[in-house]
Order: sequence, then structure tokens, then C-alpha cells
Amino acid sequence: MYSYLAIGDSLTTGVGSTNGGFVLPYRSMATERLEQPIYIHQLAKSGLTCEQIVRLASKHRKQIYHANIITITAGGNNFIDALKYMQRTGSMAHLPHTASTVYQCLYTLIHLIEETKKTSTKPYIIRIFNLYNPLLESPELNQLLTTFNRSLYTFEQNRHVRVVDVSSIFDRRNNGYLSRDGVHPNNRGYEQMAVAAYRTGFYPL
Repeated sequence: MYSYLAIGDSLTTGVGSTNGGFVLPYRSMATERLEQPIYIHQLAKSGLTCEQIVRLASKHRKQIYHANIITITAGGNNFIDALKYMQRTGSMAHLPHTASTVYQCLYTLIHLIEETKKTSTKPYIIRIFNLYNPLLESPELNQLLTTFNRSLYTFEQNRHVRVVDVSSIFDRRNNGYLSRDGVHPNNRGYEQMAVAAYRTGFYPL
């Protein structure tokens, strides 16, 4: 039996869907692939910034210690806050700092997981979802997110980590994958997120 820990924000809680977001379909796919029952734990709340997610995770090290599969959605709310500030001020000067802050925050979260599991003999995988921009059509912002998402692949130097590319799923606004709020995925969008996570594989489980 495997333990699946889903860490994150509204994308992990499944806001915009009617069937639990990507977590349940991903668990179903993993169960079939690994031929093992998988128990789900969630450390997630809608609206959390990356820093808040790290603080939440640090309080639940026991769940991290026992997890074989860990997914992470984090950083989207940091960028949403930065976009709102940009819309108020008209300045994009703070956006590179936001990208740098989120990258460092994700590094901290991965390090927290590694340190927590240092004495564990259980195999485990970490899957980090990259970010998409549903709010504002801007060449400068799109380039920033492209650069940020590309930087996440440096985390794959850790053999446990793989990046889940969901930015390419939501890069076209009329593909039918977003819910009515125009920000969160709908059922079809979350299903595509689960498929993207599944395609990263399960080695070394």
C-alpha cells in the first residue's frame, strides 16, 4: 500500500471542479499503474501562497515522512497577488522578484521534504506542477512565466523530482479546460493535469 500526500493550494483542493480536482484521477491512474492501493492525505487550502504552504507542510512532517507520492501545486497565488498589484500600479518591476521568491520557496519545500525523509527507507517521488497564466494577456508576463517554468527543471537534478507541465494545457484560453471563473480548471482541465502527472512516471516506486 502506498501513501499519497497532495500539498498545495486551490489546484490541489480542486476549486472549479465537481469531482475533486486532479488528485482523485491521478490516484486512480497511479493505482492501476503500480497495482497497489493508494491512500490519500491532503495538506492544501485555497488561497495559500507558497510561503504559507511551506509553513503548513513543516507542521505535518509525519505525513511527509510516510508518503511515497507527493504532488505540489504552489506559487500561483504569489503571482496572482503580483498581477493584481501590477494592475493597480501599471508596473511590472516587481514580477521578477516574485518569480525569484517562488523559486526559492519551492527549493525550501523540496529541502524540507528531503530532510524529513532522510532516515526513511521508503522510495518516494515528488511531482511539482508548473504555472500557467489565465488572467492577463501580456507578452512580458508570458515570457517571465516561461523563464520561471524552465527554471523549475533544475529541481530534476534530484532523482525524486519531476516537473509536471500544465502550462501547455492552459496556454490557449478557448480550449474548454477552464471553469467559469476563468482561473481554475474544470473537470476536463483537472483530468488533463492528472494525465500530465501520470506521464512523468513513477520511478523509483
